[in-house]
Amino acid sequence: MANQNSALSFLSFARTALNLQSAAIFLLIFVVVFKLFRRPKNLPPGPWRWPFLGNFVALTRSGKHIHEVLAEWAQQYGSVTSVGLRPAGDPAIVVSDSSIAKELLSKQGEHHVERSWTPLTSKIEDIQGSFLWSKGETAKESRRFGLGAFRKMGVGKKSLEHRINEEARYLVERIEAEKNRPFDPNLLIHKAVSNIICSISFGSRFDYDDPKFKKLLDSMRVVFENDGLSSWGRTFPFLYHTPFLAKLRECVRFVKEYIQTVVQDHQDSYDENDFRDIIDILIDDIKGKEQIGSRVGTGPAPTITHQHIWRGIMDLFGAGTDTTSNTLLWLISIVLKYPEVQEKIQQEINEVVGSDRQPSCEDRPSMPYTNAVISEVQRVRPVAPFTLPYATTQEFQLKGHTIPKGIKVIINLWAMMNDPKVWDRPEEFNPGRFLSKDGKKMIQHEAFIPFSTGRRSCLGEGLAKTELFLFATNLFQRFTFKPPPGASKPELKGILNLTFVPESFTVRAVKR
Repeated sequence: MANQNSALSFLSFARTALNLQSAAIFLLIFVVVFKLFRRPKNLPPGPWRWPFLGNFVALTRSGKHIHEVLAEWAQQYGSVTSVGLRPAGDPAIVVSDSSIAKELLSKQGEHHVERSWTPLTSKIEDIQGSFLWSKGETAKESRRFGLGAFRKMGVGKKSLEHRINEEARYLVERIEAEKNRPFDPNLLIHKAVSNIICSISFGSRFDYDDPKFKKLLDSMRVVFENDGLSSWGRTFPFLYHTPFLAKLRECVRFVKEYIQTVVQDHQDSYDENDFRDIIDILIDDIKGKEQIGSRVGTGPAPTITHQHIWRGIMDLFGAGTDTTSNTLLWLISIVLKYPEVQEKIQQEINEVVGSDRQPSCEDRPSMPYTNAVISEVQRVRPVAPFTLPYATTQEFQLKGHTIPKGIKVIINLWAMMNDPKVWDRPEEFNPGRFLSKDGKKMIQHEAFIPFSTGRRSCLGEGLAKTELFLFATNLFQRFTFKPPPGASKPELKGILNLTFVPESFTVRAVKR
C-alpha cells in the first residue's frame, strides 16, 4: 500500500512538473510571438533583431565600442536606424546625422522628443531636482535657472578665469613635485577640474589630500562606470538591488549624504545679501517663490524644492568634474602619441603668452592652433559619444519612416563627428581640419557638436571651454609630457562608461 501511494505521489509530481514545463515553454513562445507581431511598422531600417535578444549579442561580441558599431550600421542602413540595444527591450531609434539631430532637438522643432530616464537612473535616486534628467516645462525652467546661476557665479567673466588659473597653479605645483618621475595624471587632473565646479557649487575648493574629496571622486567614478550604455547595470537594471551593485548603492548613498550635509549647512547660514555659490542661489529662488505664493495664494512653483537641492548639485558636480577632466586626459595621451602636436602648441604659447605670465582668455583668439587641437581631441575622442537618451512623446514621420510614440531615441555624436562622408579620413588626428589654409583662423564645422545641440545642449559648455583652454595652456607652458622610458605610445582605444574615458596611463612631466 505504501509503495502504491509513493508511486501515485511520484506520478502526481511528474505531471505537475510537466505542466509547469509546458507552461514555461508556452509562455516563452507567447513572448517571442508577441514581440514579433507587435513590432511597429515602417520603422527605420537596421540590422536583423533576434526575438527577445534584439541586437544585444552583435553589439557585445563585436569587440568594438557601441558607438563605433552603431556608426558602422549607420553607414550601412542609413543615418536613422532602428536597433535593439538590450534584451527584452523595444527597439531604439539611433540618429547619426547632425542635421537630423539639430532638427529633432531644436527649440522650434516640429518633432516631439523629450528626455528619457535610463532604466538604472530612475532606480538609483529620485529624479526630482535634476538638471540633467528633468522633462517638459521643468526642464526649461531648470535650464533657464542654471544658465543664470552660472553667470552669477562668474562664468564668462574675469573672476572665474582668475579662479581657474589659481587652481592651475596648484595643479602645476603638484605635478612639479613628481620631479620627472612617471606618474598617473588621472586623479590629479580630476581634483583640479573638480575644484572649479566645487567652488561654484559648494562655495569652496578641496585640498588635494582631503580623503573625503578622493572618496567623492571615486564614488562618482563608480556611478559613471555603472550607468553607461554598455554597462550591465543599465542592461539589467534589476541588478541594482542585488549584491552585484552593492558598491554602486554605497557610492550613491555617500555622495547624497555628503551633499545634503553641505546643503543643510548653507540653509542654516543663508544670507540673502551674500550668495556664496549655486546652493545659495537655489535657496534664494525657492524662498522667493514661496513668498510670492504665500502673498497671493498661488505663484510659480520652485524649480527645485528644499529637499531636492542635493540632486541638482550632484548633477553639476558629476558632469562638471568628469567631462573636462577626461578631455584633458585625452589631450595628454594624444600628445604622447603625436609629440609634434605638443611642440606646435608650445611654440604658439611661447609666441603669444611667453613664460613670465599665466595664459588668459584674451589669448584665445591669437592661438588658433591650440584651439584647433582641443577641438580635434573633442572630435576624435568625445567624452560624450552619445547624448543622454530621449523618447518620443507622439508619433511622427522622419525621413519617410514612422517613429512611434514612446520609443527611445539615441543621438550618436561620435558617428556625426567621425562620419567619412563629412570628415576626410576621420580616423586620423588632424588639427588642421579646424584651421584656415594659412593657419591663422579657426574653421567652424556644422557636424562638430561635442556639447550636443538644441534645447538640451550642455549647460556647462561655456565653463568647459574656458577650463579646457586655461588648464591646457598652463600645463603645456610649464611642462613637456613624455612617455616613461621604454613605454609604448598610447593606443587611444578608450573605455566606454557613461562617458568615454582614456585607459589608465603614466607620463613624465619634464619642466620647461
